[in-house]
Amino acid sequence: MKDFKLPEYLRDDNYIFLVIISAFSVIFLLNKMYTVAALSGVILLISFIATIGKHNKRQKDLNNYIIDFTNSIENLSVSSLFNFPMPVLIIDKNGKICWFNIKFRDVIGEEAIIEKIEDVVASFPIKNLEENLQGMLNNLEVSHDNKSYNVLYSKLNEEQFVDNAAYILYWVDNTSFRTLKNKYNDERPIALIIQIDNYSEISEKMDKLIRASMIAEIEKILSKYASEMNGFVLKYDSDRFIMLIENKYLEALESKKFAMLEEVKEIKSSGEYFFTLSIGVGAYAKTIGQLFEYAKGALDISLGRGGDQAVVKRINSVKFYGGKSKAVEKRTKVKARIISFALRQIIDQSSNVIIMGHRIGDMDSLGSSIGLYSMAKSRGKKAYIVLNNVNYALKNLCDRMEKEDPSYMEAIITTEQALRLIDSESVCVVLDTHKGSFTEAPEVLEEVEKIVLIDHHRRGEEYIENAVLDYIEPYASSTCELVSELIQYMEDHIKLTKFEADAMLAGIVVDTNSFIFKTGVRTFEAASFLRRNGADTIEVKELFSEGLDTMKKKTEIIDKAEMKFGDVAISYIEDESEDNNVIAAKAADELLTVKDVKASFVLVKNNGYVHISGRSMGQISVQLILELLGGGGHLTMAGAQIQTDNIQVAKEKLYDAIKQYKEDGKEG
Repeated sequence: MKDFKLPEYLRDDNYIFLVIISAFSVIFLLNKMYTVAALSGVILLISFIATIGKHNKRQKDLNNYIIDFTNSIENLSVSSLFNFPMPVLIIDKNGKICWFNIKFRDVIGEEAIIEKIEDVVASFPIKNLEENLQGMLNNLEVSHDNKSYNVLYSKLNEEQFVDNAAYILYWVDNTSFRTLKNKYNDERPIALIIQIDNYSEISEKMDKLIRASMIAEIEKILSKYASEMNGFVLKYDSDRFIMLIENKYLEALESKKFAMLEEVKEIKSSGEYFFTLSIGVGAYAKTIGQLFEYAKGALDISLGRGGDQAVVKRINSVKFYGGKSKAVEKRTKVKARIISFALRQIIDQSSNVIIMGHRIGDMDSLGSSIGLYSMAKSRGKKAYIVLNNVNYALKNLCDRMEKEDPSYMEAIITTEQALRLIDSESVCVVLDTHKGSFTEAPEVLEEVEKIVLIDHHRRGEEYIENAVLDYIEPYASSTCELVSELIQYMEDHIKLTKFEADAMLAGIVVDTNSFIFKTGVRTFEAASFLRRNGADTIEVKELFSEGLDTMKKKTEIIDKAEMKFGDVAISYIEDESEDNNVIAAKAADELLTVKDVKASFVLVKNNGYVHISGRSMGQISVQLILELLGGGGHLTMAGAQIQTDNIQVAKEKLYDAIKQYKEDGKEG
């Protein structure tokens, strides 16, 4: 301990008397009173020695008192910390335990032997302490007695406690709060809006008693699930139900892929008719009103994806379950008439119409764009088609366009030109995609105020939310089919040119693989309408003619194909070319003609990513497989893009997705 400096008020005042005696001794000496002066000197010396001794003793006693007092305080501090009513732990910078108090022993148990903080909390975030020298760690789980703690901590100064000690941690027991929070989360309501997809279509084909019996069976299944999940179900329309359950059962529903979907399909009439369900689930909303908004939005997505599935919508995520069945055509012409009327009004109120499909366009996106252009032109509006590049798939159509109807070439513009044409009254019509990032010009969507969306793909998580009008029909074969119907229901009859009719029929042909897949009654009606307007099947066929090099490349792809998982053919194109995407899609179609092949995938390298074209005969959903890789499409036709320039890496990801799909039991 450093020497203690005596305060002024504790110093001895005897020096005043010493000064006086010294003065008298000098006076006596000057007056030659030597005897008295000598006596004064002796008294002075004795007084000086006594004063010095008294001063030293006082200082020694005071120092001893201060040392004893300081030790008492330090002992009291250590004792207080040791007996502190909160667990306290001191560790070094590597997590080694330097010291802990009695209460911390209660945390870890009497028999526990610990050396490092990881012995208490296996994944203790020691780096967090270094990054933030004073703060809190929330909800650390301790295995002993299933306790949960919030840990307040601060950095220790050097030599403040023991050598190498770096942090002092105060453990606040928040087990009760966590238990209460978990109880709240477990019991918070989850809303399900359930719709029977094909109620109207099937009800017309069966006896009323049989229908009532089947609906009663569905209600019984839903009531069983509701009661098992501490909830209830209420029928509020002939084909709609609302169900409320506790949140803790949602995870079980998701893990079983909403088994009620399959149970309902097992209820079949004598005519082998069965119902399917679409389920919209709202979860983790802040209010009851928002919860039902989530559920309604989720149901819209489920219906937009073709039904027979459940969609769970949380604050920042959307998950899909089911979707095994092939979408059954159930559109009504009433809806087409309503959409056509609304679209006509929007076009009439616009200054110009900007039309665009998806990037790397195909016959369906460009054919439907041409049909929409014809509609806008018939309303006396300036219309433009955004097309930055003419790829291999569009070359034949664009060559014919330039030859037969050069006016179209003036209507085709780039993204930069489109941005210059936009004003406050412009309308943008997006065709054959509902994902903003997949459009030919995403920048246009950010600038234009009015957006119309027309698409036939099953709805995915990404969606253009701010459309003033959307027409999503996953039951349609193609966007050209939808646009053909809209043209028919325009108030003023629109006379298509032969080129326009051929272009739209080509779009239907390419998306149905020549009327093989996703072909319903309405598809043939649309084709019939186009045929009456001059469409020629021979000339449409010529739009798909291929060069010898393309045929050779398709043959090479088929030669490289490998059978995986017993019924899936997978091949690839190694070199990069702008034509490869189209060739890959055609090769995938060809691979389906191979015996025992239920699905085919062809991978092709592009600039910075690998594109995958997937096709199937319907037993395997290529849509669900490629959705696992961020893509989408239909049950029998889908695509995806993987951000890598390595074909092998992309193949491994595709293998994992197919494996997961099969393990989930999603095959229909």
